[in-house]
Amino acid sequence: MSFLIQLRKIFTIMSEPIKQRYDDIRKSSSDSRNYRGLKLSNDLTVLLINDPNTDISAASLSVAVGNLSNPKNIPGLAHLCEHMLFMGTKKYPNENEFSQFVTQNGGNYSACTAMDHTNYHCSSNTDSLRPLLDRFSRFFSEPLFTPSTVEREINAVNSEHNKNKVIDSCRLGQLKRSMADPNHPFNMFKTGTLFLVT
Repeated sequence: MSFLIQLRKIFTIMSEPIKQRYDDIRKSSSDSRNYRGLKLSNDLTVLLINDPNTDISAASLSVAVGNLSNPKNIPGLAHLCEHMLFMGTKKYPNENEFSQFVTQNGGNYSACTAMDHTNYHCSSNTDSLRPLLDRFSRFFSEPLFTPSTVEREINAVNSEHNKNKVIDSCRLGQLKRSMADPNHPFNMFKTGTLFLVT
């Protein structure tokens, strides 16, 4: 069974039925990978890429919520949510379960909160793709957001801010934001700190 067919079955089982399929994706003539686009019945857009020359599989999901969506009185909320989705789900409540699974299966994971979206991505060896996607998809359907974890992750966001505030590009970015129209969301502090959320 081809890798694309396996992925199609996984996405059908784990989410919504496929509404549209796109096999005419343009690519470079030197690109040996196969591509398929899917539109699920819940309007989620999926791009599947099959590379027969790799033994690592990866998944990435972008959510159309970022720093510009933060409430004015809670700067950094989108960034905190980014952190929280990794901290346990209803089916996998152990806070370290996802990171342990990924590490044990030769992969990695991370996320990034941008102005208009947040991207989550992870990888593992190809044999572990189905259980990886089962864990990953539950971030978005059944996160726990337990109070004790929220408190720890607020501290993690604060540590990240303290690490970044000495980096010139981060400082210049905040200077640009502070000079923007105070009524525009771009003006707000984006990453959050312990001081601002307590």
